[in-house]
Amino acid sequence: MAEKIKENALSLNISNFPWADCTIEENRVMYISDSLSLKRSKRNTGIHRYEFELVTIDIDLKEGRSVKAKLSAAVDDTLMFIHPRLSYSAGTEPAAGIFASGNQAAGVKTIQMWNSTSQWQLFAGDYIQFSNDTKVYEVSEDTLLQNGVQNVKLTSQLRNPIIGNSRVTVNGVTWHLTSNGVIEASMQSDNNQDIQITLVAVEKL
Repeated sequence: MAEKIKENALSLNISNFPWADCTIEENRVMYISDSLSLKRSKRNTGIHRYEFELVTIDIDLKEGRSVKAKLSAAVDDTLMFIHPRLSYSAGTEPAAGIFASGNQAAGVKTIQMWNSTSQWQLFAGDYIQFSNDTKVYEVSEDTLLQNGVQNVKLTSQLRNPIIGNSRVTVNGVTWHLTSNGVIEASMQSDNNQDIQITLVAVEKL
């Protein structure tokens, strides 16, 4: 099992809720300024996070009310979400795992990783996570299928420094989310037996 981050006792795992739709958006916070000439300029602040909209299947009213109540009660807490497909690498993770190769500095977008005894590979679009941070990162380019040290390029900058030889999670990646307060329950007017729940949340950084 990959090393997992210690979870808050108040965390609610929503991975097995009856989700039918999952929309993931990337948000890179921009600083916007107005000069004296009234021209607006935008600058990337370097803060990157994921935003989610999760929608359940049409479920029985009683079950739907229970789902909504759990989400509402946890609106100020951490929500943990493991996507059934996207949280798992399309590449190859050996049983011994993949590790950071040496210390890695915050702010970089290329990380050295290794496994000395088995072949390993990551693909562009794989999500990964480091043991000292809840942030989820995305791989931007395929690596080779080989053993040893390889450079892994990310789509966003590393938020925290990484300690050498710490294990990298490439399967079972967990998003730590916080609700933005939007929890919607909807029913069709011609069918008052089923209900659909929508949750809007952002990555908790």
